Amino acid sequence: MRKLTTLAPCLTLYSGTAWAIDGNIPTITSAADIVSRRSTLIAQAWGSPTLPSTLPTITTGISNPFPSYNVARVDQYVASMSNGQSNTSNLYIASSPNNGRVVIFNPGHQNTCDWTTFSAGYRVQNVLQALLTAGYSVFAFNMPNCGDTTAHNALFTSYGNTAMRYFFEPAVQAMNYWDANNSFSQYDMVGLSGGGWTSGLLPALDTRIKISIPVAGSWPGMQFIDSCANSDDEQCWSNWYAVAGYLDLYIMASYGPNRRQFQILNFSDDCCFGNSQFIASGGITAYGVDYEAYTRNWVVSDKQLEQAVMPFRYDGMIDYIANQHQISTNAQSAILSILASVGPGTAGGGRRLLHMW
Repeated sequence: MRKLTTLAPCLTLYSGTAWAIDGNIPTITSAADIVSRRSTLIAQAWGSPTLPSTLPTITTGISNPFPSYNVARVDQYVASMSNGQSNTSNLYIASSPNNGRVVIFNPGHQNTCDWTTFSAGYRVQNVLQALLTAGYSVFAFNMPNCGDTTAHNALFTSYGNTAMRYFFEPAVQAMNYWDANNSFSQYDMVGLSGGGWTSGLLPALDTRIKISIPVAGSWPGMQFIDSCANSDDEQCWSNWYAVAGYLDLYIMASYGPNRRQFQILNFSDDCCFGNSQFIASGGITAYGVDYEAYTRNWVVSDKQLEQAVMPFRYDGMIDYIANQHQISTNAQSAILSILASVGPGTAGGGRRLLHMW
């Protein structure tokens, strides 16, 4: 078990050209810049600079696949979108509500929409249960095509920029319905893997999401070097990231009243964005630093902008407890603590990257 310490700020910048699209330093310069880039990205995906007002089709009181959890009722949401695309997700309404809050929870590329069959190692069901036990209702938000990578890439082949909307719109439609019916007092978001990617980016577009916690979902700078060769197109669609790189998107997701984003990466991840992937992708050669310093440096670069230019609330953590691609017990504790705003929840295995978060 590694000792819990706080890392001192230290910024190392890479001056090569490989990051021309997705830089490892933020390029946003002002609050007006955030608004402009948000409108541009929304227009790319939806053809209009504002998010759609469409509502989902809802079936109330469907069978509960998790009867032992703290669930009063399960509602099914079907989002109908352009080009015949649709998405089905479930809303689990907590039996003992916590201030009427809901957490949008995306499990990533599971290749199934049946949450009862997810591999136990990812700990998705554990986190779902923990959120419900804490009194948060949970919108179990599936990726397009139940997280099928081949199908995701086919969306971009067929529809280009428009494909991006299918990763976000089901949650947008759900929030439209909640707004219209005063269903919840606050919308937050958590995700793993492709769901972590979604949790990092959707709040950049939709400011109704207040707290977002992506786990093992993306990394700036490195993304376009190695990850794009074997990755989903949504993570590397150059038209999108030429408008705002990952660091810019994190800022956009954490800017505004009562908003924050907290990024969690797994040091020993066996899939994505961990130490071994950093080494294999040539990160040490490119940056001249190890994985921990690389991660700290881009978090610091966002924090420096926060202090110098405008207020937003962004930080992150390297999780040393996770032993695979997962939301570990340590990350689960951090998520619950961040949602409750009572501390990092990282005793024993996490490492906060900065004094401020």
